[in-house]
Amino acid sequence: MSTAAEETAERVGNVVEPTSVQSGAEVEASGGPGLPAPGDGTDAPADGGDLPVLRSGRIVDVIADAVTFTLVIARLAIAAVAMRMLSQAVKGAYSYVEGCAKQVDHLADVAATLAVDDAVTSAHHDAAGVMRESLALADALAEEAAEMSTEFDNAARDHESDYGTVNEAMQSGPYDVAEREWYSHR
Repeated sequence: MSTAAEETAERVGNVVEPTSVQSGAEVEASGGPGLPAPGDGTDAPADGGDLPVLRSGRIVDVIADAVTFTLVIARLAIAAVAMRMLSQAVKGAYSYVEGCAKQVDHLADVAATLAVDDAVTSAHHDAAGVMRESLALADALAEEAAEMSTEFDNAARDHESDYGTVNEAMQSGPYDVAEREWYSHR
């Protein structure tokens, strides 16, 4: 004769875990927990229509994803604007330095006509030359900033075209999305 504990152990050992390929009758026949009854909001309607809209705590994840998506687009746009502003600021500095170099050369020429020492006028012309050399670096920086601005604009556009439709579907879709943990194990 077997004890109740042995019978329970034997019964539990023979239970087949429910899977997506077993029917409710198979799960119940194996001694496992039953599946939800029709009409519990988890089965298709009897008339064959669409599944009911289910919303749970996962909606928070969907909203968080939408906010993250929007923030990425906004940050890329802000970066593009900042790089355009940097480019314009560098070009403005470029114009200022170029004007300074011209003015220093002009003052050195005026000083030379007034019989100022050649070492002084030469030093001024040298200073104007150094200013002009820095202009090439400033021009390259302004160009690089403008290119980066374009790249940020392209990144925002590409991100929106790649994920915009997914974001819209997540926001307007009638069904819950699988929990993040489900995706992390795939």
